[in-house]
Amino acid sequence: MIFLLALAALLQAPGPTVGDTVWLSRTVAVPPGHIVRPSDWEPADPVELLGRPRVVMTGDSARISYPAVIWTPGPQVIELPGPLLLGPGGRVDSLAGEQTRVTVRSVLPRAVPDSAIPPQPRAGLVPRQETSIVPLVILWSLALVLLLPLHLWWRRRGKPAPAAPPSRDFPEPPLERWADDGEYRAVANVAAVRLRAALAQRVAAAHPGLDTERLLAELAAARPDWPLEELGDLLRALDDARFSDSGSPDALQLSQSTLAMRDRLLRDAA
Repeated sequence: MIFLLALAALLQAPGPTVGDTVWLSRTVAVPPGHIVRPSDWEPADPVELLGRPRVVMTGDSARISYPAVIWTPGPQVIELPGPLLLGPGGRVDSLAGEQTRVTVRSVLPRAVPDSAIPPQPRAGLVPRQETSIVPLVILWSLALVLLLPLHLWWRRRGKPAPAAPPSRDFPEPPLERWADDGEYRAVANVAAVRLRAALAQRVAAAHPGLDTERLLAELAAARPDWPLEELGDLLRALDDARFSDSGSPDALQLSQSTLAMRDRLLRDAA
């Protein structure tokens, strides 16, 4: 009984008028594993699109609705675009368009010519609300009263004491224990960082951010008297030990060689 009453009310409900928002819909079947994407639509006059389409899934079908407005009264035949079906593997299927019929009622009185309908009178002016700076002045006064004592108290605290410089006396890493545990890449990394830092102290252009070949080029330009060939072999061996999959068992020996090379270069630079 309730269903029959609702159906009768729906049948008696008047259709849309000119300027009303109308949802133009179509329903398509969606195969398993597919996704529905509505197509872009630029309808011709007298139909105007109002926004993005809406997709509602119900079981194995999808209802695609476009919000639109129709500016001409009478029966209209509108061609809705076909959606896209996105399938597995990137497959795209395009469905054909579908025609829908809509009857739009006029907002003008019936049986009266358009020329006989007088225009509506001019609308009255909308009064503007008066603005005042009193609330702003009160707000600024309260902020000044609250923040001024806090500012004065903060100024009386004085300047903060300078922080103590960080200590540079770092403990020597246990390279021998790391090598015994098989951490050859960690040993080689410490040795390379230590040697590159010593080179950067003497040649500013040879900073640790350079790769090995660019670092050797900077050293050759600044200190050609250094044993660059021996230094290059040592740096390349460290790179092989650092970036290999399993590391090199000679990493501890390379670390000792970097200490000797560092002391030798520092003596030569002095």
